[in-house]
Amino acid sequence: MELIEKLEARFGELLLRVRQLEEEKQALAVQVEAEAGKRREVQDRIEALLQKVQESLDGR
Repeated sequence: MELIEKLEARFGELLLRVRQLEEEKQALAVQVEAEAGKRREVQDRIEALLQKVQESLDGR
């Protein structure tokens, strides 16, 4: 019986670890999306600046 109890305890620990990893994965996914949003914002700002430079050069 002791072997079964050890297996059950280990299984419980593994299930807990799986839940922890799933929560961590979700938190990381949120971070990735936030970083992607920041990246898009920076790209848009760079594009706007490049457009202004181009317009300035065209106006000369």
